[in-house]
Amino acid sequence: MKYWFSFFWALLPLLAGAQLCEGIPGAAAFTESFGQGSNFGPPLPAGVTTYSYNNTSPAGGTYMVTNRTQLNGASWHPGLDNTPDDGFGYMLLFDATDAPGEFFNLVLDGLCPGTRYEFSAYLANVVTPSACGGQSILPNVRFELRDPSTDALLSSIQTGPIPTGAFLRWEQYGMAFTLPPDQDAVRLLLINTAAGGCGNDVAIDDISLSICNPVRSQTATRCGSGPVVIDGREYAAPGLYRDTLPGAQFCNDSILLTEILDGAGEEVAIDTFICEGSTFSVGGKAYAEPGFYVDTLLSSLGCDSIVRAQLSPASLTAWLTASQDTVYAGEAVRLAGSAEGDGPLIWSWQPEGSVDCPDCPETDARPVQTTNYELTVRDSITGCQVRLQQLIEVVPCQAVYIPTAFSPNGDGRNDTFQLFYGPCVAQVLQLQVYHRWGGLVFQSQSGEEAWDGRSAGQDCEAGLYICQAVLLLKSGAQQIWRGEVQLLR
Repeated sequence: MKYWFSFFWALLPLLAGAQLCEGIPGAAAFTESFGQGSNFGPPLPAGVTTYSYNNTSPAGGTYMVTNRTQLNGASWHPGLDNTPDDGFGYMLLFDATDAPGEFFNLVLDGLCPGTRYEFSAYLANVVTPSACGGQSILPNVRFELRDPSTDALLSSIQTGPIPTGAFLRWEQYGMAFTLPPDQDAVRLLLINTAAGGCGNDVAIDDISLSICNPVRSQTATRCGSGPVVIDGREYAAPGLYRDTLPGAQFCNDSILLTEILDGAGEEVAIDTFICEGSTFSVGGKAYAEPGFYVDTLLSSLGCDSIVRAQLSPASLTAWLTASQDTVYAGEAVRLAGSAEGDGPLIWSWQPEGSVDCPDCPETDARPVQTTNYELTVRDSITGCQVRLQQLIEVVPCQAVYIPTAFSPNGDGRNDTFQLFYGPCVAQVLQLQVYHRWGGLVFQSQSGEEAWDGRSAGQDCEAGLYICQAVLLLKSGAQQIWRGEVQLLR
């Protein structure tokens, strides 16, 4: 019976790409690696295969039990069996017949009704890519499971063409199937679907049959030093445990995965400050007064943890003043903070980028619109912090001041006309003066230059003159200003 199973499993790998067991396969009901020794191994029992045993040289329609694959010159790969660390391990090597057809027929009995099994084995195409002029026939095997009594098909799978490669490459193949509830045997058929000729030669090794165990998992926490007991099983230490719950003769086995978590209760010590007017939370409790508190908390793993909290009193007092609370756009205002605390203080001004020094206790601001400044003071030792606010209102700016009249008579009083502008003006970009008929009599690119009542070197007539200036405000905007001045003689 050993070789019957062996040959059967050896051919199973041809079921490439089949659906295998989900989860972890159970205990192996059968394994076969064909033993080891010097070439060649003994033949399979009579009746298992229609192929002839061969221990000389390759020939179509024969099989070998061998510990190496290079038995056909350059046409077959050099290589060893798939089983690791087994010395001169054997494998099965098949040289196909010329015609496709069934080449294996075996009844497997003593199985468990209604149970799901997994068949698997390793398979390799022994033919080199250059053999047969590069046109070797690729092995292609169909695997069938049938009811021994009715010949009804229970399951089947096709390997598809198994390609050649640069070296001997073993691949695992297999499939899972479920026996009907009233059946404990199956007939296994292996059918060669590729024509014989040059190529179509395969090696098979490491065959196994396992029950597809249902896998169940559970998790528990070990809170103390004693073991965790679940359904009569003791787990003495944290870790991952795998238990096989066997049925009779491998029937209906199941795998139980148990993870034991280390949830031993912790003792946590907290030594911190409680700020005046605030609370400190431990678990679901909030403490508003300094003192020593002990709490028992339930951890995320379900075990008790002891928290000992020493809360020391801390205070922080802070003030904020402004040099003025109403300014013109762009006018500077001094903001000054002061505070008393237990440790070095950390200063922070908002809005971001609105002051000259964002981390200084005192700083200058130049708002272009009404702004609410916020100063946050934090004690670096206690962690206490205070937030203070100061609203600075930006009012409309009186942009330009001018005299109503001037008299350029050389007496040293009001001899020239000049613009005077308010703090919201950054620069006078242009000043122009026109007589009453619209002619330009004076022009300057600076508000600092005065008009002396002359145009083109000649004294202008007394009368009313129109003034126009282009102003650059500190807010970044430009403004056109117009006014009048009386020239007296």
